[in-house]
Amino acid sequence: MENKMKRNKRIGLLFMALGALLLAGSVLLYGYNRASEQAASKASDLALRQLREQMQQSAGGENQQSGQQELPKETAAEYFGILNVPELGLELPVQSEWSYPKLKETPCVYAGSIESGGLVILAHNYECHFGRLTSLHPGAQILLTNAAGREYRYRVEEIFTMDAADVEKMTDSRYDLTLFTCTYSGKARVTVRCMLENPLDRYPEI
Repeated sequence: MENKMKRNKRIGLLFMALGALLLAGSVLLYGYNRASEQAASKASDLALRQLREQMQQSAGGENQQSGQQELPKETAAEYFGILNVPELGLELPVQSEWSYPKLKETPCVYAGSIESGGLVILAHNYECHFGRLTSLHPGAQILLTNAAGREYRYRVEEIFTMDAADVEKMTDSRYDLTLFTCTYSGKARVTVRCMLENPLDRYPEI
């Protein structure tokens, strides 16, 4: 009986230790995620401010003596434009090509283009990026301003989740614009399909 009690006590202590380790791991993971999101928010805000200034200078013929800080040409070339989601209070710079390091800073173009009618933009599920896509409603307006300063207006058609491995469906060119991010489990993708309010806008001006 005494040996059984000691064994049960050891098992109890083991479970307590495992519980403490899991709790510590959860706290560390939460802290890491919070730090990553804060860093992403700062990086996006800085890039957005600089990109706006660079676009204003290009449009107005201003120079650096205006007091604005121009985005370096090599950096400006990396940006596709600015994404504005009024319903979520989001205004974010979008990089022209995607990579995991770039996604830690801003949304990125995943595939397609405005002209092809199959533009796809992805971002992390940070609150400051695409973490609130499921809060959108069909009919919500999405604004996209390219690096040349031209604005395109889209309407949300549908919001749903898609299997993470279904890449072909994600890049479906029947939709003018798709926004997506991973779910917190990473097993699915929150997907927002949009269409241009004026389909003729996809064609470049002659």
